Amino acid sequence: MVQTLRETISLIKQDMQVRSEHEQRPLTYYRVFRYLLKSASLPIVLYRWQVFFYQHKLGFISSLIKLMNNIIFSVKIDPNTEIGPGFQIFHSSYIFIGPNVKIGKNCLMAHQNTVTASPFYDALGSTRGPTIGDNLLLGCGASIVGDITLGNDVKVTVNSTVDSSFPDNAVLIGVPARNIAKTDS
Repeated sequence: MVQTLRETISLIKQDMQVRSEHEQRPLTYYRVFRYLLKSASLPIVLYRWQVFFYQHKLGFISSLIKLMNNIIFSVKIDPNTEIGPGFQIFHSSYIFIGPNVKIGKNCLMAHQNTVTASPFYDALGSTRGPTIGDNLLLGCGASIVGDITLGNDVKVTVNSTVDSSFPDNAVLIGVPARNIAKTDS
């Protein structure tokens, strides 16, 4: 589905609204201007515009925005990625989100994160990336790799590598990641 200009602006506004809520301050025009100057908010805005131009068959502009995001902020997000509203990057540097990844709303990422299809996708025959639910918290240096599904409210700890599917409310730690969340059974 192709995003309209109104939908793109609405996604950007929702991203900034979530950022404002994390700071426990109201979203004002001054705060929007401040967010646009921050290195953690601008890559998200650039990504939203990259997708808009890509979907409207303006690949040259989309590629320029992607290149600018990569050079200035070290953030590389493929335009074939679906990211829900409320997406946040704290400390934007070395973020890579590959093609065919689906991320729900209110995802929070630290720095040096990778979310992509398996690096061995040619041998495995699958180019589908991870499908992630709402409210993901991804710690510094964490990776989510492969054709897997993560539920809602999942937390991935620092330097963990997730390569298999996990349910809602999981707390993932280690390489490969294991769930340390307590269950009520």
